[in-house]
This record gives sequence, C-alpha cells and structure tokens, in this order.
Amino acid sequence: MLNKVMHGVYTEVGENRSRKATMETDFNEIDEGTEYVGYREAFNLVGSNVRPVGVEEIPLDLCAGRVVAEDMVAQVSYPSSDVSLKDGFAVKSEDVADASRRRPVRLRVAGSVFAGSKFEGEVQRGNAVKVCSGAPIPLGADAVVSGEFCEEVSPEEVYIRADAENGRNVLRAGGEVKAGATIVSSGGRLVPGYLGLAAAAGISCVSIYRRPRVAVVGVGDEVVAPGAELRPGQLYASNLVTIAAWLASFNVPCVTSVVRDNEADIKKELLSHLPGVDAILTSGGAWGSERDLVIGTLDGLGWREVFHHVRMGPGKGIAFGLWEDKPVFCLPGGPASNEMAFLQLALPGILRMGGEDRHPLLTVSARLTENLKGRHRAWTEFKDATLSRDRGGNYTVELYRNRSRLQAIASANSLVCIPEGTESLRAGDIVPVQVLVPRLDDI
Repeated sequence: MLNKVMHGVYTEVGENRSRKATMETDFNEIDEGTEYVGYREAFNLVGSNVRPVGVEEIPLDLCAGRVVAEDMVAQVSYPSSDVSLKDGFAVKSEDVADASRRRPVRLRVAGSVFAGSKFEGEVQRGNAVKVCSGAPIPLGADAVVSGEFCEEVSPEEVYIRADAENGRNVLRAGGEVKAGATIVSSGGRLVPGYLGLAAAAGISCVSIYRRPRVAVVGVGDEVVAPGAELRPGQLYASNLVTIAAWLASFNVPCVTSVVRDNEADIKKELLSHLPGVDAILTSGGAWGSERDLVIGTLDGLGWREVFHHVRMGPGKGIAFGLWEDKPVFCLPGGPASNEMAFLQLALPGILRMGGEDRHPLLTVSARLTENLKGRHRAWTEFKDATLSRDRGGNYTVELYRNRSRLQAIASANSLVCIPEGTESLRAGDIVPVQVLVPRLDDI
C-alpha cells in the first residue's frame, strides 16, 4: 500500500506523456559507470526491508493517531436497547395515526422515564409515557412524538398534535454499532471519532503498533550541538533539529547526538545507541570521500548495505542498510539534500515501522504556474514550492525562489516532483504537490 500511494502520486504526469518507450534507454545512459538506484526502486527497497517493531496495548484515551495492530471489535451493542432521540412522549403509533394540529389526540400520561432509568410496566392503548432524549423506549411503545407537538394539559393528560409512524424518533438497539462488528480494521488509523465509537462499544484498551525509537547522529568536526560554544569554521547542527522536529510531529521519540569525523568516535557513538533504539539516522559523512567515514564505519561493524546513492535530487547521497536487523539511514550533510533524503525515504520507512501504510506528506492537486525542467529523464527531482489558492479556491503552485537553502526549508510550504521518465512539466499542468505545513487552512 505504501508503495502504491507514493508511486501513484509521482508517476501520473509522466505516464500521461507516454514516456515508457524511452525509460530503459535513459536509465542505461545515466547508470553507466555508477551504482545509483532510481528513486522508486530505493523507495521499494526501504519498504521491503523495514517491518513493524512490535505491538503494545494501551488505554483507549491514549490512542489518538495510532495504527491498529488487530481488528477492533465491538464488545457490546450501542445503544443496548431502543432509546428515544427526542424529548417528548412515547406512544403506540396506531393511537396517533390521525393526530394533527387541528385535531389533536388526547392520551393519558402513564408515567415518565429518563436516560439511565427504566419504565416499569407496559404502555397500553390510549396511554403515553413522557420521555427525554436517550431514555429507553417503554415496553409497548413503538414511536416518540417530539415535545413541540405535545401539549400537557395536566399531569395526567397530554394532547398529541402530530402523527408518528412506527420507529419515529427511535434509535434501535445496536443502531450505532452491534456487538461483534469491526469498528476499525488492522492497519487503520485511530481518529477521535472512532475512539468515541469504540468507547460506546465497550472497548477500553487497544492493541496498536508501537512507535519506533530513533537515534539521530550528526557527524562532522564542524558540527556543534545547539547551545554549545561555536568556534570559527563551525556550525550548529540545524539538520538534527529539523529531523527531530519532523519526528516529533509524528510522535516518534528520538535522541540526538553529535560526533567528530573520527572512525573510532563514530563507531563508539553508533554502538552506544544500538541497544536502545529501533532505527538510526546519521547526518553528514555519507558521500564516500576520504573524509566521509560513516559508510566505512558501518561496513566495519558488519551492516548490510541495501543501496548507496539514488537518482534523486536533492538527496542523491543517501545510503540505507540494516545493522543487527535495525534500519540505518545515512543522510547527506547539506541541508537541502538532508531534508529531501529524510522526507522522501527515511521518514516513510520509519513510519512504516510503526504500522503506517501511507506517505507521511499530504498530497493535493494544483495547477502549475510555470514550466519546470528536470535534470534528466532517469532522475526524480523535488523542488521547493509555494502552494496557494486562486480566487476560485483552486490550488496553484509555483517554485519557491531563495538562494538560502535554510530559508527555503523554513519558508517553502510544499514540494513539486518531476518524476522519473519525465523531462519537464508545463505551465497549466495539474500536478500532485506534497504539502509541508500541518494544516491546509494555513495556505
């Protein structure tokens, strides 16, 4: 499901232009002399090499936004008996069949019943029982006349000024949910409305996928943890903060640290995190030069590299593999490459470990306001963009232009993708756009 969602989004435009005939030739051209994998292949490889980290059972009120690990089945029916949907009078429908404002029907009030109580006895012909919303329907009654059509002339008498067929204003037992019915299937997300329904159905605890625990390690002599002293030539580890913030927005717990460009130190830092987490992200030192030590260190620790370098821009330097059966994502250090590698490959993989089957970024369709050209047909290219609405309320999208990469990461509210097999997009095309802000109302 995860792969289908993502690939459906980012192949639509290209496939509409009959690109398949040239794909194989283009891929061969770009792959010659390299071991780069395509973005879609990399996405599939991540999806096939990660798995849910486990299941836990937690109270219902702590489950909002979580993913169900097994079918959530109603324990009881709700309501447990027929109940009134209105304040009014419970009647036999045949007694009020001819009732109207001009010709009201006079009935004897046999008693009253409220929510949480029960009427003792049975409603006989010519009688009515006063009820409130949520009260159980008395035995013998089959309809409720709303109070606005009833006139109590005395404590013992009421005039009914409207008819009510069998079942009027009555919620039948099990009308909301029946015992044994599946409320949310395994893999479904728990939104507040479902949690309320589950509570009504007698469920108090839910079996859900556990969220993975993640370590994020910044690598580089020049990288300094925020708050520490900054020396000439050094910079604060902004990538770590951005990644941690994204993880926190999906309620994924993480720990962060910074380590020097030293193989022994990198090895020690990775080993210190391994026992307590389910996945590791590194930031920087992933490209493969003599100063990029992360991959070599992981090789020495016996990890299994799945891929290194992806035909994706920015973010091509990403590596992914398994170490002690735990996923490790080695992200490039440049802010733009770091962000894109994380959002497009690492974050979907991490969320899949928590039972997710969707891409983490909401996608909407928008009209492109300018021509866009990609670097090569065999590459997938993501571009910072600004999503907005026109006067008709329709989405439009244009490139976000700022030479500062950190400013772009902070201010661009969306991403446009030129997918593999597509050379360019044209102004006026309706394209899928990934949204980077939490609420569409903010656009």
